[in-house]
Amino acid sequence: MTKTGATIKGLDKVRKGLKSAKGKVDKAFQTAVKVEGFNLKKILQKEIRQGKPGGRVFAPLSYISKRLRGRRPNRKPLERFAIGIRYQIKQNPFKMKIGWIGKAQRGWRKLAKIHQEGFKREILFSKRREIKQKGAALGKVTGGPTPFFLKKTTKFFATPARPIMSPFWQLHERIANQNIKRNFKRKLKGIRI
Repeated sequence: MTKTGATIKGLDKVRKGLKSAKGKVDKAFQTAVKVEGFNLKKILQKEIRQGKPGGRVFAPLSYISKRLRGRRPNRKPLERFAIGIRYQIKQNPFKMKIGWIGKAQRGWRKLAKIHQEGFKREILFSKRREIKQKGAALGKVTGGPTPFFLKKTTKFFATPARPIMSPFWQLHERIANQNIKRNFKRKLKGIRI
């Protein structure tokens, strides 16, 4: 220090220290988001397999749908959709995505969209024949009707809407934000998350 001014030395060290601290903060935040993304992916897959994403139970499968093509009759609707669930972290701007994302999941995205909205499908002659053959193979219930009764006037199968992402995110969004904040603080303290 002189009589006419003061000189602060070591500002380069302070600047480097601040950059280093900012880098640690950014890394801690990114790690917290990645950990929560992975956890959300697992939770969504589990809830889809259980047939109740976000606690909202899917509309049940029809009797014909349960027994056509030799599948397990007690399976949950859309349980195979859990296979396509992924999470992805993007940089600039930093964000996390969860669901049927990425180029490889294009087919899953298309199917998930139509099943979440519901749709009608025309019953083609070949499908009608397949249903009759499966019903005949199952046989009649003693003293009852055939197991697959399909009226000639029935022209369409209606698949009800089975929302997945909306109820899931409504239930888990607040919790996910809290988990990210908690994990971020823990990571800054040097605790493994």
